[in-house]
Amino acid sequence: MPVQINEVVIRTVVDHTPAAAGAVNDPAPAPPPVANVDDNELAEKILAIIREKKER
Repeated sequence: MPVQINEVVIRTVVDHTPAAAGAVNDPAPAPPPVANVDDNELAEKILAIIREKKER
């Protein structure tokens, strides 16, 4: 005989302690700097990649 589930109850516990909140709010490390690359060169490279994708 088949079983039909009419309701699912999901419960969770959220810990609001300062130690737990501090671990979540730690800033991500900064990305390494790009050496000797002009913004216009980066934009041109990105546009070239987008054009190549559209051609496929």
